[in-house]
Amino acid sequence: MNSFTNAAGLTLRKAEQNDYEEIGDIWLAASLRAHDFLPGKYWWERQDALQRLYQFKSEVWVAEVAGQVCGFLALMDEKLIALFVSPSWQRKGIGSQLLELAKSLRSRLVLHLFADNSEAFCFYLRHRFEVVWKRPERYTGYTLVHMGFNLQPALVEPVPTP
Repeated sequence: MNSFTNAAGLTLRKAEQNDYEEIGDIWLAASLRAHDFLPGKYWWERQDALQRLYQFKSEVWVAEVAGQVCGFLALMDEKLIALFVSPSWQRKGIGSQLLELAKSLRSRLVLHLFADNSEAFCFYLRHRFEVVWKRPERYTGYTLVHMGFNLQPALVEPVPTP
């Protein structure tokens, strides 16, 4: 599966080379909005490294409406390393659609987020993610939360009883 479009006209598809400028813009705008407790410099300093990570080392999917990229997700193995929706497109179900796509692509997901990003924290709790641990993030001192979805170990065949 490389793409699909739902009844509301939202297309989810694998990112293409020409999407990464928009992906970078969405990442920065959404990061600044969601993390107003951190200085903007924190995000500006990470922009190039994260852009390379998304573009060259991860599986990236975009959400698109009428040809406009409005959100994206990035996966590395079972890690959901990014799920961002452009601020002007938030609260329209796009993040939920992207997250459901990630769940369909991976049987287990883990992620990190800042605890002070309460909107995202509640979003993941609503989508059945569980808190695994919390600790201070090394650069900022703000609490980082590690969350997981479907963390149960795989079931093994039951041992027959005599």
